[in-house]
Amino acid sequence: MIVRKLTTILLFLLSTLMVLSCGKGTVELDPAQYQAKIAIEGFIFPGQPVSQIYIWRNFRVDANLRQTPLPLPEAIVTITDIESGEVHPLTYNTETFWFQDDEGSLTIDYNKSYRLDVAATIDGQDLQASATTTVPNAGLNIISINHETLNYYQRDNSGNLINFNVMFDRSPATNFYLTTVLALDADVSNFVYDNPFTDSDEQDVIDDFNDFRYEWDWIQDTPLEAGQSNKEIFWFDLWFYSRYEAIVFAADKNYQDFLRTYNEVQEIDGNFHEPVFHIDGDGIGVFGSAVTDTVYFSVTQ
Repeated sequence: MIVRKLTTILLFLLSTLMVLSCGKGTVELDPAQYQAKIAIEGFIFPGQPVSQIYIWRNFRVDANLRQTPLPLPEAIVTITDIESGEVHPLTYNTETFWFQDDEGSLTIDYNKSYRLDVAATIDGQDLQASATTTVPNAGLNIISINHETLNYYQRDNSGNLINFNVMFDRSPATNFYLTTVLALDADVSNFVYDNPFTDSDEQDVIDDFNDFRYEWDWIQDTPLEAGQSNKEIFWFDLWFYSRYEAIVFAADKNYQDFLRTYNEVQEIDGNFHEPVFHIDGDGIGVFGSAVTDTVYFSVTQ
């Protein structure tokens, strides 16, 4: 899932909000400007248990991370069903470092709103943060994929390149769809070294293994009404002779805005700004929701 890569993104965003020189895009490390924040990364999905809700702290850019644990296991974390008013406490998992619904009492449903509330103490300060997500409507459904298996970089009889193409039914009122692609059998030995995009050697693959194994892309501004759309999966996202898992997400506004802005934080004049977080109080990060469906395909040699 996209959560794997967002973890890396949020580790970068956990650093302090910096003081930036106007127009130059240079960073001045001023410890006096540091503000402690609760860093949130969590997503909920209808019909799935609530887990993998990461609650961390931020840190100064010059902090020694060996002496600054990031998880906040003592945080008080709850999710409230806005419609019913029921409050569900989440429990910290000491093995995975995330919060989850151990009691299994929280059922996530389509087109309902849920509020995450977090209270934590950081550097002696009592902080609070909250975020509300509305789960997209039901309706997302993968109809088909045009090929279950293709040879790598396969062409048709006319010499035209063939791409995998996923057709899906849209969720009404959602116009932002994300597709993730995961190589299930990825290994250094079955990397496509003879590819038209890079000249990566074995050490490059080892160094960037997860980046090669996991890719994602989105489509936006699709019609809001029910209907069908498609997402092509391009060859520069397929780096292994492998079976692949492709997941299509119909994403909520929180998910959408974070993905569209987390790597677009510098203005033309050089000044910086935060991504769009949709988190109230002393928090940064993302709490969102999505509806998903999954399809599988293979790339052979």
